This record gives sequence, C-alpha cells and structure tokens, in this order.
Amino acid sequence: MNSIVLGILVFSLPTLFSFRWGNRCIIHPKGFIPDGEHREYQAPDNCTKGAIYWKYPKEYIIVNFKIESPGNFSVCLSESIGGNMFSFYEITGDTRHSIPKGTWPCINSQFGNASIEIHAPEMLPYVGALKYYIQI
Repeated sequence: MNSIVLGILVFSLPTLFSFRWGNRCIIHPKGFIPDGEHREYQAPDNCTKGAIYWKYPKEYIIVNFKIESPGNFSVCLSESIGGNMFSFYEITGDTRHSIPKGTWPCINSQFGNASIEIHAPEMLPYVGALKYYIQI
C-alpha cells in the first residue's frame, strides 16, 4: 500500500509543480502596490513568448526585456484576460511615449533593451493579463 501511495506521489509531482509555478515565461507582478509606488520586473531570459499575469493590479509596473542575441528586436503585446483595461507607455531609452488605448503595439529595442510601463485601471479588478512575444 505504501509503495502505491509513493508511486502516485512521485508521478504527480511534475504536474503539481507545473500547475503551482507554471511556465517560466510568465511574469507574475505582485498585487496591491502601495499608492505612489511601482514595481519593476525583468522578463525571463531566452523567452520569446509569454504573458504578464497581474493579480489585483494597482498603480503601475515596469517590465524590461533583454535578449542575448545581437541586433535589435521588438516586443509585441496582445490582449489576454482584461488586458484592454491597462494604459501603456513605451519607456525604452530616454523616451516616454503614451500608447493609445485599444492598440496593441510592438516596441522596438534600443541597444538590446526594451521597456514598457503598464498602469492599472482606477477600479481594482481581480486580474488582468497580457501576452507578449519577441520578434528578432
């Protein structure tokens, strides 16, 4: 009996771990950011597509993208769960450009880096998510 339980446990661990921690290319910002503050995140290395899954979005986050391959790249965003409620600013380099609501931009890198500022809506939803992919 103990060997059966041990066998089930051993075979179910990979499934449990992938469910709990998920895909490594998903960025999980912490919710409930205090008023007037923000958080900064680095997209995982070598991820060419993933998502930003933000529970209880409040204030804003900055997500930085960097890839190891030479040359420029673009980071493209698309809607997932309620992603259209966010406001975006391209902040790559020394610029800060507002991105019109309802558009899903591709942000060009400068010197191997691209950054985006994502502002939460005024009302506090449970979750909002965006997909991203990198074009090289």
